[in-house]
Amino acid sequence: MEHTTIRGKIRYTSKKKELLDQDRGGETFIYTIHTDGARTLRAHCAIDENSPRVLRDSITNLDKNWRPTGGFVQITVDESFVGSAWFRFTDKIAECEGYTIKEGRISQTLNLDVEPSFFGTHPIQADAMHTKIYPIDKGPGTHQSPLHLMCSFHHRGADGPFLMHKRGLIMNYYGEETVTVAAGTFQAHHFSYGTNTDDNYMGTDLHPPYHTWVTADGNYTLLKAHCTGYMQTYYELVEYEEKVNF
Repeated sequence: MEHTTIRGKIRYTSKKKELLDQDRGGETFIYTIHTDGARTLRAHCAIDENSPRVLRDSITNLDKNWRPTGGFVQITVDESFVGSAWFRFTDKIAECEGYTIKEGRISQTLNLDVEPSFFGTHPIQADAMHTKIYPIDKGPGTHQSPLHLMCSFHHRGADGPFLMHKRGLIMNYYGEETVTVAAGTFQAHHFSYGTNTDDNYMGTDLHPPYHTWVTADGNYTLLKAHCTGYMQTYYELVEYEEKVNF
């Protein structure tokens, strides 16, 4: 057996009237499916649109059951280093060791009463992989995550990184569709996050409606995504390559 590598590139654009379809950054990722079923995502993300501009490098590790086992995140905001951190997870603890300009040296340990559903590092491809928490076999509907971990609750992931947690995320599933993007035509699953339907909400916690389409091949590769509300961001897969032992 050999590992499989997926390489992709995602284009970030805007749906705001004054910036309609203009580039606002992008993401490149390397996604490895190991021979034992474990998965590793390496992503480089650049948000070039102001307020604020963000550069992110991250690694996310999942076991064969898609449970998070660890990762690394480093961010730069408006061309200045903000922080970096290493993370480790088991079914009972979550750990973080890092350094940020704001908080200084960080050492965190969180005791868990339930296994985390996912670890959010903010790449759009990572967001796509979180949709795996929905039990596809039950068909369209909703599913609630008991606990998920994050490196930042900022909607652009522009602070931290440090260990955060939240309960009760709702994942909505609408069914299977055929989707055509710049990278090709794919069978896709269509999801959205949360229960918010208020496009005008600009609070610090409740995220605007966020729809995501991922490949239906079991790898949950991002095809396209759209955040409405005050964000009005759009994401599209523009390059895709899958190889064995690459």
